[in-house]
Amino acid sequence: MNVDQPDLWRSQGSPAPTVLWDMLDGPMPRGLLGVGDPNVHLVDGRWTLFVGGFTITFRNRLFRAHLVDEATGPRGLWRIDRDRQGRALPLAADPPKGGWDAAGMHTPSYVPPTAGNGARIYYSGRANAKHYGPGSSYAIGVLEYVDGRWRRRGAPVLEGSAPRWSALEPRVVHAGGRYRMWYQANPHEIGPGEHPDYELRYVESEDGLTGWTPPRVFAGPAEGFFDIAIARCGDGWVMLLARGSDLHGTGGFPPQGLWWSTAARPSADRADWSQPRRLLDTDAPGTPVWMARGTYGPGLAFDPADPARATVLLTGVRAAPRWPRLMLGRVARLRRPPVPAPFYLSVASLTLDLTTC
Repeated sequence: MNVDQPDLWRSQGSPAPTVLWDMLDGPMPRGLLGVGDPNVHLVDGRWTLFVGGFTITFRNRLFRAHLVDEATGPRGLWRIDRDRQGRALPLAADPPKGGWDAAGMHTPSYVPPTAGNGARIYYSGRANAKHYGPGSSYAIGVLEYVDGRWRRRGAPVLEGSAPRWSALEPRVVHAGGRYRMWYQANPHEIGPGEHPDYELRYVESEDGLTGWTPPRVFAGPAEGFFDIAIARCGDGWVMLLARGSDLHGTGGFPPQGLWWSTAARPSADRADWSQPRRLLDTDAPGTPVWMARGTYGPGLAFDPADPARATVLLTGVRAAPRWPRLMLGRVARLRRPPVPAPFYLSVASLTLDLTTC
């Protein structure tokens, strides 16, 4: 993989990203402190975006958004569903106290109704209060759409195993009569001062709930990939691969950004995919500050009305000092003090030509 080649974004003139939500500069939906992990789909003929959100009650929940103007297609602005008080409306009820995912749900991956099963949303769940560092632990669960409501299954559908105890960042598609999942396996989510130890794995299952095949390594730790997005494009498939962002400003991380690859089918074998090409280099000069520490949690959509144009959604990590310095700097510039946070995220979209489709 040639990391020195120019990225696709710059070679196409660096088209301006549309920043949808930004923890520092806004806008931010009422009731949310942060948004990430966009997952975009055509649902019943309507573009729909699923995201994870961190609420003002310090809970990670899942949310849905629709376009402000349907005529724009997936590249447009989005509005998260709201309750009667105008606050962001979670997709589903919170897990029960003591549940395996009681500490939060994030990273939605929607799968439409298929094979006699209803629509599903796979997600990462966290059982304890630790977001990162030794002792943090994640597993993968699912919401099922039943009688007009999203209902949580009581147990995870996939868990980690020694030495990679965490399973998270699911991306699931149904193809060839099988549910196919790519996910990340790690010993724990990295904290300040730690460097990536990520392994992308692949499993498949007939019913998408049980009987998962033994995991196969899709990308090893040396490549540093954190998660993917995958979408059908014409007669083939496109995958985005995201490096694990330098959330804590540790430094010394692998080159950051997004890569893209194509294949005739959603294969578990890397040999079936083209050599990854750089789509976005966030280490290069001129990268907007809101994604200058890298991107992750990508989304990918192809509008049937313009199939050669790809809408790439991404979660950007801001290059910012720690909260005390950040607060003083913003107050000195007569700007609103930031919410105390270990890192600051944005969600944005880019529109690029992927003419190979």
